[in-house]
Amino acid sequence: MFNMNFDFNIGNTKRPSVRITQRCFSFNKNAIELLGYPKYIAIGLDIENKKIAFKPLKKKTLFEPCYPFAHNNITSFVSVSASAVRKLVIELMSEKPQRNGVSFALELDEESNYGVIDLKIKK
Repeated sequence: MFNMNFDFNIGNTKRPSVRITQRCFSFNKNAIELLGYPKYIAIGLDIENKKIAFKPLKKKTLFEPCYPFAHNNITSFVSVSASAVRKLVIELMSEKPQRNGVSFALELDEESNYGVIDLKIKK
């Protein structure tokens, strides 16, 4: 038997992910589904641990900034500008987003029901 190093991660994946670009946060279809197709999201930032939480909301809240999360069941992605938060996030990233941005896996925190990405771990 000889040593083989197969890469099975080539091509499109069905893993929920968020791409961070200079202009927006872009959620793939699986990320939209993982968040439960919300109408709005709030974005939380843990600066010390370099993590972002996306809190799905059914309606706008007056107590925290939230952003429209426009989608339908056939939408392949949703973009959210959130410029103030995005600028802070880009400062925390070790790899700055170029033209196509940087993609991160979105995990569901089952206790809080938030989608979370770790800026230290690229997709």
